[in-house]
Amino acid sequence: MEINKIHPIARVTKTGLLLTSMIILSGSLFSQNDKKNEDAEIYRAIGMMFAEGSGLAKMKFTEEQIDLILAGMKKGITLGKMPPEAQALMPKVQQIMMEKMKIARAAEQEGMKGLAAENKAKSKEYLALLATDEKVQKDPSGFYYEILREGKGPSPTMDKTVRLHYHGTLIDGTVFDSSVDRGQPASFPMNGVIKGFSGGLTKTQVGGKVKIYIPSELGYGDNPRPGGKIKPGDMLIFECELLEIM
Repeated sequence: MEINKIHPIARVTKTGLLLTSMIILSGSLFSQNDKKNEDAEIYRAIGMMFAEGSGLAKMKFTEEQIDLILAGMKKGITLGKMPPEAQALMPKVQQIMMEKMKIARAAEQEGMKGLAAENKAKSKEYLALLATDEKVQKDPSGFYYEILREGKGPSPTMDKTVRLHYHGTLIDGTVFDSSVDRGQPASFPMNGVIKGFSGGLTKTQVGGKVKIYIPSELGYGDNPRPGGKIKPGDMLIFECELLEIM
């Protein structure tokens, strides 16, 4: 037969070409699948973004309710507006959403209480170690301080405004605010800042540096600014250089 006249090398070459083509095609398919999977993850992430931003994730909807909400979102996106029959349900929708928001707030507050208790326990351990350091002193109000460099002249009183450099961290080293990093000194009225901070500044003078360890009771307590790096119950550490008393 004619096929038997093909040289063995030619057969190998054809086989190699076939295998190469299959590998290229397979790679192309894998690449397309990877792209498809990546696109799917991106659109899922968009959905997650909406869920988080709307607060729905915290409202404890059931699986069935979630499916209905997603169906409603799909219909709303397709239509581009809310139909009259849906608008007529708005009073009931608002009532349900208010109830769900109460549930979400209650859960969030409970979580904050637990976090505050955990952070206060860590702070207590940290302060216990500070108490063994001879360089660190405790103020009767409850904050601790360490004089890093002596200044000259009087210390600031509560009716004064001060200009200073400061560097604020948490006990794990996280920087939450720093005029040093910004390269620009800050000015504060002594009676306009947290008690531990102003109290610590009374321990130094112009040109001096002090490190202040502030338990949450003298800082932001259990209710710091939402979304910031300072969490409920966090102890604050400030290294301050007093530049001027005004």
